[in-house]
Amino acid sequence: MGAVVGIALVWFIIEMLLWYLVAQFISGWWVFFWFIIAAVIGISLIKKAAGTLNPMAQQMKNGVIPNPANQPPESTIAKSVASGIAGLLFLLPGLLTDLGAVLIMLPFVQRKLTAAAKNYALKNQDKMMAMMAKQMGGNGMGGMSGNPFGGNPFGQANPFGGNPFGGGKFGNSTVVDGEAKTVKTDVKRIKSANDE
Repeated sequence: MGAVVGIALVWFIIEMLLWYLVAQFISGWWVFFWFIIAAVIGISLIKKAAGTLNPMAQQMKNGVIPNPANQPPESTIAKSVASGIAGLLFLLPGLLTDLGAVLIMLPFVQRKLTAAAKNYALKNQDKMMAMMAKQMGGNGMGGMSGNPFGGNPFGQANPFGGNPFGGGKFGNSTVVDGEAKTVKTDVKRIKSANDE
């Protein structure tokens, strides 16, 4: 953590020195106006990226695995992620961050970054799955890599492992105790779309 703070501090000092040097060659007002323009560009890029990525993020947050058939193409997702990162870089004051934002917006840089992200995801699939499960409200993969339900998936009749009624005759049951009530048949019922 200390290294990150140190790098950020050095980066900030370099950025401020660059702003000062540029302000010496051109007017300080031009530097100020560029700062405002870059912030506006950054906000618009972030809004554009959020419009594409928010529906997928909401689905994952709600525990729904996104269906690839209903998602935008990979190139659109890559452009949206790049736009969001570029927008954040434009919001940060500094010429180097603005230069980095412009570089990220170039198509060949986006292709290189997309390929690097795919390679990272392929090499770290277990970490990525555990992270996704945690984001969706789970607690990992049940302690067993590859089988989300735990236990041996092929050696038992029950895919969830163990006795489906808990231990003993009915001990530790997952059934909620309650009392049955009769259903009144004379009550009017609203037809649903599933009724035929």
